[in-house]
Amino acid sequence: MKKDKKDIFTRTVVRLLTGAIRFRRARLNAKPLRPEVVSLALTIRCNSHCIMCNMWRQASKVPDIDRLELTRDEIISLLSKPLFSGLVELDLTGGEPHLRDDLVDIVLNIASLKKDNFPRLRSIVITSNGLLPERIVSNYRAILEGLKDTGIDLVSVASLDGIGEVHDRIRGTKGAYELAMQTLEGLSELKKEYRDYYVGVKTTVLPRNIDSLDAILEYAESKDFFHIISPVFFTEARFRNSDKRESLKLSPADRDKLLQFYRNDALDTSYFYSRIRDYLATGEKSWSCTAAYNYLFIDYDGSVYPCELLSESIGNVREKAIEDIWKSKAAKEWRDKIDRIDMCRACIEPGAVRYSACAEGLSYLGFLRDLGRKRYLDSLSGEGFIKYMQE
Repeated sequence: MKKDKKDIFTRTVVRLLTGAIRFRRARLNAKPLRPEVVSLALTIRCNSHCIMCNMWRQASKVPDIDRLELTRDEIISLLSKPLFSGLVELDLTGGEPHLRDDLVDIVLNIASLKKDNFPRLRSIVITSNGLLPERIVSNYRAILEGLKDTGIDLVSVASLDGIGEVHDRIRGTKGAYELAMQTLEGLSELKKEYRDYYVGVKTTVLPRNIDSLDAILEYAESKDFFHIISPVFFTEARFRNSDKRESLKLSPADRDKLLQFYRNDALDTSYFYSRIRDYLATGEKSWSCTAAYNYLFIDYDGSVYPCELLSESIGNVREKAIEDIWKSKAAKEWRDKIDRIDMCRACIEPGAVRYSACAEGLSYLGFLRDLGRKRYLDSLSGEGFIKYMQE
């Protein structure tokens, strides 16, 4: 066992150093790598009315907005392109993905591409607001059955922004907490049945729930759920919530409370929480972002972005081949800007920290070194980074 751990540690160090060199060479020349992670919004439709997001408002203004969504066949055709041959993780998001009647069909068709198109694919991640308990549990059961023996994990993330009425007020939906609890209880039961199934909760930190974080963490740990607890972000495109910045931003006192929360001993082995903790303590970002190098975001209508937080599209897959978009002048210009503009220098977005960790290498390697050989596997396996070490 000790030899196995030593071998894993050695392979991890070599893999991270190799990745660090490859990424820095690519950045020096502003040339992309192959995407390892893709986020794909299946819809902008949403049945929640969150106070920190305007997607649901935008969707309500457009008649038959579902007609603008990429179809199942368009999605399958897109992901079968050679550009995605190195894909490790696919994030399916929204809006609310479970509002699509063909969600299960989409996921299982994607899984069928693995052998010939992206043999490294290890995870399909689906985010949800948890307001449709019966449909969500039923969909995940069907997906899990279909993913058996494929080598692909299903990772589901459900929103939990507070306990009781706090969650309801933030979600702008009466009864949202009760529905979320029904969903999470159902997913907890599924988790007992399927080995390759991981359940987590996602909390958007706002002034209204800053005092609820300990309770959310306690609940997640009691259920053996992973947790992503991160501050609200304001964007013109993805969440369309720039108008809410002044009313929802955290005060200095809130930030102090948040920093104290992130210093919880239970969060010591989390790379993400360590990066956000360092940023709140020093005001300086301690990691390099690899957006537009090993990651891209595709919106529900086919618009492509180098990062889900940026407002400028670099093309649309309905108008131009994804390979041409990835190598376009617009994409190259954004590669020159990533990590250099103000928004990037202040970014602590969980997904960005995650897909950058193994690709940029050095920041994560330093974190593992600080954890030491006795605890590094708690991060490598517990946070799912080990799948990036596999070829």
